[in-house]
Amino acid sequence: MQLSAFDPVCLKVQLLEIRQYVTRFRRNPRRSLGSLSVIGSCNRNRVFGNRALSSRNSLLPCLLLSALSLLISSYPCAADSRAALQNAVDLVRQGRLEDADRQAHIALSDPQTRAAACSVLGTIRLQQQRIPESVKFLQEAIRLEPRLVGARLSLAEAYTAQGKQDPAIAMYRRVLELDSSNALARFALARYESEKGNYRQSLELANPILPELKRSPEGLVLLATDYVKTGGRNAVAELSKDWIQLSGVPVDWSIKFAVVLANGGATLEATDVLENASRSGPASYELAFNLAGLYLLNNNPTLALGQYDLALKMKPDSLPALHEAAMIAEKEGHLERSLSYWVRAKKIEPENPEILLGFGRVCLKMDLLDDAEAALTKAAALRPDDPTYLYALGSTNVGKKQFEAAQRIFEKLVEKNPQDSQVQYALGSVLYLEGHLSDAAAHFYESVRLQPNQLASYYYLALIARDQGKESEAIQKLGTLLQHYPDHAPSREVLGELLMSAHQYPEAESNLEKAVRLDPKSVKANYQLGVLLSRMGRKEESDKQLEIAKSLRTEDQASSRLQLRLLDPEQ
Repeated sequence: MQLSAFDPVCLKVQLLEIRQYVTRFRRNPRRSLGSLSVIGSCNRNRVFGNRALSSRNSLLPCLLLSALSLLISSYPCAADSRAALQNAVDLVRQGRLEDADRQAHIALSDPQTRAAACSVLGTIRLQQQRIPESVKFLQEAIRLEPRLVGARLSLAEAYTAQGKQDPAIAMYRRVLELDSSNALARFALARYESEKGNYRQSLELANPILPELKRSPEGLVLLATDYVKTGGRNAVAELSKDWIQLSGVPVDWSIKFAVVLANGGATLEATDVLENASRSGPASYELAFNLAGLYLLNNNPTLALGQYDLALKMKPDSLPALHEAAMIAEKEGHLERSLSYWVRAKKIEPENPEILLGFGRVCLKMDLLDDAEAALTKAAALRPDDPTYLYALGSTNVGKKQFEAAQRIFEKLVEKNPQDSQVQYALGSVLYLEGHLSDAAAHFYESVRLQPNQLASYYYLALIARDQGKESEAIQKLGTLLQHYPDHAPSREVLGELLMSAHQYPEAESNLEKAVRLDPKSVKANYQLGVLLSRMGRKEESDKQLEIAKSLRTEDQASSRLQLRLLDPEQ
């Protein structure tokens, strides 16, 4: 367990303990050590107050501050020793540690104030990061007065700083034996159990101090973690309201809390936490990056992309932000924007196979085939056993009409993973382009057997039926396909053409008009609609439609876009 390192604020605990010692001595200077009750019990109102736990909202240092403050009031002592001890307290509060050290040593020479002085010196050494000396002083203080709760808390913190978890935990357990209400010890032990995976035990320890925990970032993170792991989803979401009430919370704590909430399914509440942090504090890369991730979880890619752009303004060379932004832009169809992110990433790490894959894939979708081939060839060489890289390279070969090379790649993939419906489809597509209709059909049928809920293989099976002269079968297959995928433009286009050949002109017109509406830049759909209108005697409309077809690109889109359907078969 990694407890927080000793903080200057922690000193307050010892100091208040010492002040009470002085006060008690004034009231009863003859009181003996043997008659003392348990010393250093943590007054929770004093520890936490009605606000966040400290100026840094840190639970552990704040609790330690309060507990230490009870020490000094417990011993009868000479006036000079008492004054020196009081001076040490005041000097430590002012940060004048060397002067405080000298005053504490004066009190150290008096047997009646030695325990309190050792505790103060141990605390000073802890703040100075002189941990071994701190441990010696605190152990001596406890030896002289075993009931010093504040000294035990400081010693537990010193053990933690040394990486000695077991003695630290044992010390916290001893504190609870002396004072079962001690919030610092409860928190430390609750966090220890949580980090060991004992979440219910952690909650049992934390329950008596819930109000205090809810006023601290560390406490809320602990509670959220325990609730997530024990199924308390509703309780997790409610904690976000407590978090919003905190002030001055460091951004890294807000991010940590939001991550715990998101892991518990409370993504909207996690988003509220980070949005609040972005409004109340300065912008940071970490905040923007994590907020982008939450927007993505909430299915808001536009806001996510905006936050990734903000993160990139603060850290332009962030590969994770560039990667995520490129993926979102690609998925949303903003290919040029996606490509711009990949270009930036590629300049930073030109040999990174994941970047080369993303860059090549977007180039392929944009028909930048030479760039795609160069990037994907290199990526596949760097990851020769990864089917994703080989599949993308095979798709590029198809785009460049290098069908034999593509066939070799897809045959290799089918051999390695015959149960993959997509590689069966890809091999069938290449075989179809090569004119091997029967072999292609076999792979398409295998693809739909493995994955019945798909579009692409059914579409090509209809094309094979058409090419084999089985037009009625092709019409039937396309009709069935369009019942499930009514907005598939290529199927509308082919069905319209087949219906026109069958002289079913009204049905043909309906399908071709839908094809043009779904894909206005389709040369073939516009052309076939023009031909159909001419056959129907609507010359003026026909001429207009044929002129549109003529103005569009004249290249064979069916071939040039096949590589896109290999990457996204449902298009």
